[in-house]
Amino acid sequence: MWKYQNKGFTLIEVLVAKSIIITLLLTFIPIYSTITYEQHILETRLLATSTLHDELMLYEKDERKEKSFTTNVNNESVTIRFTNQSKYIKGCATWTNIKKRKEEICLYGYNEK
Repeated sequence: MWKYQNKGFTLIEVLVAKSIIITLLLTFIPIYSTITYEQHILETRLLATSTLHDELMLYEKDERKEKSFTTNVNNESVTIRFTNQSKYIKGCATWTNIKKRKEEICLYGYNEK
């Protein structure tokens, strides 16, 4: 009978292992990239909302006289504008996100005047 001597990996075993590793890498790199983009978008949205809230509080107390201005939030140019609507003050923040989509968020405050 012929004796089998194990002297290492065969070429087919190496090619199968290499193809599995390449498949995993080609699957997870785009997923990681998408997650990174979405994380940046959500972080910008949160910071823009927080900035809009803070500016709306200043505008309600007449500490901010400007009706519209542009600020930098998370390396994005965000335009904040205020409009008076009878009993309420409407503050809106608009910007273009990393995916080149325009986003807008609005908050309302009570006008005490």
